[in-house]
Amino acid sequence: MADNSDGIGGNGGYLAITNGRVFPVSGPVIEKGTVLIKGSKIAAVGAAAEVDIPVGARVVDAAGKVVMPGIVEAHCHLSVFDWGEDAGIMDDLSELNDGIDLRGLGDLGGLSDRSALAGGGGDPEDLVDREGGNESPGGRGGAGDGGMGMLPPATTPDWDYYYAFNPKSDQLKAAVAGGVTTILTRPGSGKVITGIDLVTKTAGKSRKDMVILHPAGVKMAFGENAKRNFGSRGMMPSTRMGIAAMLREALVKAQNYQQRWEEYEKRKAEFEAKMAAGGGGAPGGALDGAPKSPRGGADNRPPEPPPRNFQMEALVKVLKRELPARIHAHRADDIMTVIRIGDEFGIEFSLEHATETHRILDEVKKRNIPCVVGPTYGARGKIETRGKTFATPGILEHEGIKCCITTDASVVPIEYLRTCASLAYREGMSEAGAIAAITLWSAEIAKVADRVGSLDAGKDADVVILSGHPLQVTSRVEKVFIDGREVYDVETNKEEWEK
Repeated sequence: MADNSDGIGGNGGYLAITNGRVFPVSGPVIEKGTVLIKGSKIAAVGAAAEVDIPVGARVVDAAGKVVMPGIVEAHCHLSVFDWGEDAGIMDDLSELNDGIDLRGLGDLGGLSDRSALAGGGGDPEDLVDREGGNESPGGRGGAGDGGMGMLPPATTPDWDYYYAFNPKSDQLKAAVAGGVTTILTRPGSGKVITGIDLVTKTAGKSRKDMVILHPAGVKMAFGENAKRNFGSRGMMPSTRMGIAAMLREALVKAQNYQQRWEEYEKRKAEFEAKMAAGGGGAPGGALDGAPKSPRGGADNRPPEPPPRNFQMEALVKVLKRELPARIHAHRADDIMTVIRIGDEFGIEFSLEHATETHRILDEVKKRNIPCVVGPTYGARGKIETRGKTFATPGILEHEGIKCCITTDASVVPIEYLRTCASLAYREGMSEAGAIAAITLWSAEIAKVADRVGSLDAGKDADVVILSGHPLQVTSRVEKVFIDGREVYDVETNKEEWEK
């Protein structure tokens, strides 16, 4: 592959990848095309004869190669613990098994924060309602919490994956080598609500430079994982009924919290308007707990705000549709439970794994629910994955249901995401659909398609050069660019034994 420069860009920071077979994804394939990059953004995409390359630009001649957008993985658990660092926790961060790491387990069923990241239990102190001061099974709020107390260990919507994300993880290097330039990464599925997601590039200097969307959603889970994790310790949930009950209870508490804050804001606005008009006292009386005058009326102080609760604040964003819920569900019956709760609370959500969506297409289609399908590669290791098939993405595509494909890395190594798309293509997905399912559609479901997922002017310059067709398993990733910067070259990124 000819390259006229070793630098990032030539004149004015321009880089031209030219003469390759370009797959923009958002439009038809360009048989001999050019992708022109200026700085960190794509400046132009088109036929090589129609895109003017500025004098002095760095030129990469991709003749005989394929040029495509950086691959987007919409569901993974990378970059907290590297391979072999803690195998038990690594397994539970994803889908590899149903167990949890029991080291550090306290008498009340609490786990260390390392295990909780993996979707296990919470700390023992979480079993006490911090507002009501009442100890209750599973940490449910007691009297005095106003119906919005601390949630039990199986529901931790305030756990934020951003603070565990390691931008120098070796797993990210493997992603880059596989052409994956953007990932949505998150806590695992060992709880009913496990925490907050983020979307990040796979190379960069720091979290600040790499993360492009945070928060990106709140991870929730149905099925075997949470049921077994907590049921094995005699804690709730131990059944599918318990999972549904706990999620509904958490959302009702969040509704109560939202209502109380809305009432406060209303009274505060009324108070400020009355004070601005020269009046005295808070109209309608102060909130419970606000100071009273000796005469029994409200004094001139503004109403007191309710106590802040980070767990509730995360869920209020879900209720207000400011954040989507990203809900793990494999079996059709679990998916139907998710749909019922989604209808009840009016939340926006995606189906994560979506293994048996092909069995309830009408319910998914009429609600236009996006589906992240996988990990389909590998054995059917759990009772709820017996129905998994690479035909599912194609069935969803043909029904007009937005879907993408996931490895659930590190369940399946992230560099095999193209292989999974190839197998979906073999089982009935269209060629264009299989490529979009690991690029543009993934980006749309992750809500970052304004920046990544296709080769369009104005988007981030995340580009992959392959030796052959994207769905051909023998095609190799040869170069990878993220934000216009070359981050991988198959000829230079080698161990000593490879040279």
